[in-house]
Amino acid sequence: MIIDVHAHLGEDYVFDDVQTEEQLMAAYDEAGVQKAIVQPFICRPYIEDTRAAHDRIAAMCAKYPGRIYGMASINPHFRHAEYEEEASRCVKELGFVGLKLTTIAHAVNPSSTDGMHVFAVAEALGVPVMIHTGLGAPLASPMNIWKAAEAFRGVKIVLAHTGGNEQYGQAQLLARHFENVYLEPSWMPSTTIGAMVNEFGADRVMFSSDIIGNLLPALQTFRAQIKDVNALDWALWKTASTVYKI
Repeated sequence: MIIDVHAHLGEDYVFDDVQTEEQLMAAYDEAGVQKAIVQPFICRPYIEDTRAAHDRIAAMCAKYPGRIYGMASINPHFRHAEYEEEASRCVKELGFVGLKLTTIAHAVNPSSTDGMHVFAVAEALGVPVMIHTGLGAPLASPMNIWKAAEAFRGVKIVLAHTGGNEQYGQAQLLARHFENVYLEPSWMPSTTIGAMVNEFGADRVMFSSDIIGNLLPALQTFRAQIKDVNALDWALWKTASTVYKI
């Protein structure tokens, strides 16, 4: 089994990227990925555009039930009532399994008022928060998550990119201190992935591609670096299945 915990659909208006349903499914069929959690690329900063992006993912989930799951990505700087309404709609009506906070594109510090509101909403809804770390410092520095990890210990927090190569040390400190912090090492060097599994255990690490061009190389890296078959199963799918309840 393989679960891609971090995938994108749609048009990205920050990084000028595009990824379609057909591209995702073709890549998953080729790589043998059985399940994926799909979130929108960064849409224009309007609540209507955000709802449309989530509806598109919901339609994909309906087309591929049990294989594609949704993750909501909502600008934390929307009015709090709007954020709460859309997050609740995504989880309770559309069946999405988590929230995403993209520090670099949403221009938000996780420890700010708007940033902390994301974790409060996730706690109320009972879902994890995936948060972009690494590229985009200082907003994306993992240490900015300390306040939220301490205040919301019941919320599972997934560090997308684990701080990147330059800030992995901060991600380590966070993960050492908080058991509710999990590591998603897309874009990380292969030896670092092996080291994080050795330090934290495969049940704190989860596989992802971020973009489909990373899918096959990332799979090769996980298989090369994680020799124990049981540990590899945890990193490739069991951790994600446990955290996101899929």
